[in-house]
This record gives sequence, C-alpha cells and structure tokens, in this order.
Amino acid sequence: MVWLKRNSLTPVAPTHKARRDPDAAPPVPPGGSDVLTRVRALIEHGQLLPGSKLPPERALAAELGVGRPALREAIKVLSGVGVLETRRGSGTYVTAGAGPDLLPALTAAASTDLGVLDLLEVRKILEPRAAWLAATRASEKQLLEIESARQRLEMRDRDWKMAARLDYELHTAIFRGAENPVLLLIYEFLMSRILASDAGKARLMPDVEMVRSSHKAIVEAILKRQADAAERAMIDHLHSAGMDFIREASR
Repeated sequence: MVWLKRNSLTPVAPTHKARRDPDAAPPVPPGGSDVLTRVRALIEHGQLLPGSKLPPERALAAELGVGRPALREAIKVLSGVGVLETRRGSGTYVTAGAGPDLLPALTAAASTDLGVLDLLEVRKILEPRAAWLAATRASEKQLLEIESARQRLEMRDRDWKMAARLDYELHTAIFRGAENPVLLLIYEFLMSRILASDAGKARLMPDVEMVRSSHKAIVEAILKRQADAAERAMIDHLHSAGMDFIREASR
C-alpha cells in the first residue's frame, strides 16, 4: 500500500488557469508532475513536430523543468498511447500521427485531482489479477526481484518516507512479473498520480506488522506459484489498506 494523507476522501477543487495568447511560446505549467501537459504544449506549438526526434533525456528534462525519472514515466505513457515511438539504437520520436488533437483526454486525466478512494478502488481491480499473473508467468529472475523488494521494504518499513518508495518498488516488481506491458503501463501511470499528489506525500502509517505479514503472504504465494492464493492475499492487503485509510481519515 501507499502511505496517504488524511482528509483526502474527495478530490481537491480544480484551479482555473488564465487564458494565454495562442501564438505565444508555450509556458511552463506549474508543478513538477505535469510532464504530459508540458510535452503536449511542445507538440501544440510545433516545437516537437510529428516525425521529429526528442532531445537527449537530460536536455529535455532540463527544458521542461522536471526530473528525469518523471520524464521517463511520461515517455512510457506517451509511447503506450502511440504519441511517441522508441527506436532501438536511434532514440525516441514523435509519431507521424501525433498532433494537438491526440492528447486532450490523456492530459486531462493526468492533471485531474483524483479522490484517494477512487484510486484505491482501481488498485483493487488491477493488483489482485497482477499477483495472480505473476504467480503463473514470472521468470525466476523476476521472482528473485519480487522477494528482494519485499526484504528491502521489511528492513525499512518503519521509516515512512523510505517505506512508501520501497512499497511502490515491491508492487511494481509484481506487475513486471505479470508479463503484461499494458497492465504495467496502467499501474505506473496510476501510481504516478498518487505519488505526485499531496495524498501520496503525507504520512499515514498503518499497522506495520500487519502490512509486513500481508506482503509476506502475497510474495510467498507468488514464489510458490499459487496464483489463487496470491490473488486472495492481495485482495486482503488492499482491503486492509482501505480500512486503515478510512479509519484515520474519520478521526
């Protein structure tokens, strides 16, 4: 689970942006997490033309004013929806069909403040099946990565800031083991919204021993290739996470 902020049961009211001159250079949108919006602005203003190659990662991250990890996640999402195309040994290119009309729905979803319970509900749909798939599909190397991620989290699960990051790494390792790139893409996009939000940055500590036990049950079932048990353990884990959040938010 992710350590979440109290009082986040409903989305924050959206802020209204001032109108800008359509012929002006693209402004840098506020907030370091709106990478998709920033890339869209470059495409809309012709600074990234269809068929053109993206600048080197370091240079593009500096131009957009974002971190390189956030940029990599945005590139994954944009590649998944056909806006960008990565060519091995050559670089990443804007696809020939990319243009101003291709991104509105995607960037709207990326910039919307989403309710924590809504996000948790989607996790409860995705993650149990991912655990089931990981138990049936993960390679031996991926199984080792899942167990290693669990052990790292267990060593640091009383350091809430570190635990949030290591928890994300554990769940991401399970999604990688599911061997479905679309499922992984959806999860990474979803978690980027949670981790970039105020809800994902604030402290809400659950019962550490309970979380440790539920993670162990999930991973042990995956390692033993017990798909149904892994799925059930993940359902129980996310149910407990949701109940922890509701109890804390109601105080």
